Amino acid sequence: MRALGRRAFVLAFALGALVVAGCKREPAEGGEVTVAAATSLRKVFPKLSEGYAATHPGVRVSATYGASGELARQIEGGAGVDLVIVAARDPIDRLAAGGHVDAKRARVVATNELVLVGPKGGPKLTFQTLGTALPSGEKIAIGEPGAVPAGRYAREALEKLGVWKALEGRVVLGGNVAAVLAYVERGEVAAAIVYRTEVPGAAGIEVLDGGKGEWAPRPEVWAAVTTKARARVRADAEALLDFIAGPEGQRILASYGFGPIP
Repeated sequence: MRALGRRAFVLAFALGALVVAGCKREPAEGGEVTVAAATSLRKVFPKLSEGYAATHPGVRVSATYGASGELARQIEGGAGVDLVIVAARDPIDRLAAGGHVDAKRARVVATNELVLVGPKGGPKLTFQTLGTALPSGEKIAIGEPGAVPAGRYAREALEKLGVWKALEGRVVLGGNVAAVLAYVERGEVAAAIVYRTEVPGAAGIEVLDGGKGEWAPRPEVWAAVTTKARARVRADAEALLDFIAGPEGQRILASYGFGPIP
């Protein structure tokens, strides 16, 4: 299923590229900025794009969403991306090592929080009790740690709490945070670990526990303009990044539950 997910992502990215190519026939004065953004930003980024467009009417912004690790792989493979926004620093470091972004110009634009969620009326679990209180036969969902930062953060938290080994055989992996949340919505798992920003609007789901404490990682959203950003839109991509990190961009992010730049 993971291989299928990757193929689907590649197809989606390719289709997005075709749409962009079609739009290039009638380019706006400032061009079009192509953004690759983590799935956890799929709700807020359209609003960020709208906010930016309000003061930059000559610039169009198109976005493709996916797991941060998959986005990095696509950029390494030559995908035409001007600005990348991911849910952890690791993909940025990886892209910087390959010369795809300038690490010195990458920056944090928001923070998030891990939460344990479950179906309303389900078992009342906490991060600390997962190892012993998860009902027999039930499973927990997290993101694929190798590709999804939320999954890596989740595993890190469970390891620090000393419950990972007890749960390892009962973990269902999702290709992105939306897929992880969907496991709970469909009633296929008793709990899942996702970002707090995923919860609003989710049907039949409640937050069981928050990820705060010395054991809890602090998720950070990182962004960088790629080194292969097209010359005619590089300035626009930089301006979009400045907007996201600026007062109005931060206000929009906060309205969707994201935390401030540390």
